[in-house]
Amino acid sequence: MIYLYAIAEELDGLPEVRGVDGAPLARRSVEGLDLVVSEHGSAELDASQEAVLAHARVVEGLVERSAALLPARFGRGFRDEEALREAIAGRVGSLREALAQVSGCVEIGVRVVAPEPAPPPAESGRAYMEARLARNDEAERLARELHEPLAALARAATRTVGATPRLLLSGAYLVEPGALDAFRRRVSELEAAHPELTFVTTGPWPPYSFAPGGDA
Repeated sequence: MIYLYAIAEELDGLPEVRGVDGAPLARRSVEGLDLVVSEHGSAELDASQEAVLAHARVVEGLVERSAALLPARFGRGFRDEEALREAIAGRVGSLREALAQVSGCVEIGVRVVAPEPAPPPAESGRAYMEARLARNDEAERLARELHEPLAALARAATRTVGATPRLLLSGAYLVEPGALDAFRRRVSELEAAHPELTFVTTGPWPPYSFAPGGDA
């Protein structure tokens, strides 16, 4: 199996780390795109914590060695070299567009959680449903209020709303390094304006959320 870690442009060598299961890293090229891979005898890899961390270490080591990087999701494997080349060659256009978008940027994650809401009135089924709908509308309004000023500071952004009743926002923001301080200040301002909410900011990360289809 050929295991894929990332697709890059202008790759300046491989990081001095081992891949999943201690496999050595290798470099392939498909229509001018650099692919970082390792070879494995098994068709499946164990999704252990160490394997996930090994994948992440490779990706992080590639960030400073490439002009643009699209990390592959963990477990992205191909039966052989031909299958790998066919898969990449069929997506060269969208991959080049995605590489142009992420070039020079990092990903910042922001999650915002609301406190446990009071139970809606239970006087009648209709009153209960109306209260639930009103609460959902208010949550969506607040999620937009939080997301839009952050997205305005990013080259691109994605958000997930309502994964749980309390999760108002789970956002990923593609930010240029020169805008990181302004982005963090904006998060702090939103946090100060909404002391009832819990904000969790993570990153900077490689741009995992901005590959075509969510992964390379």
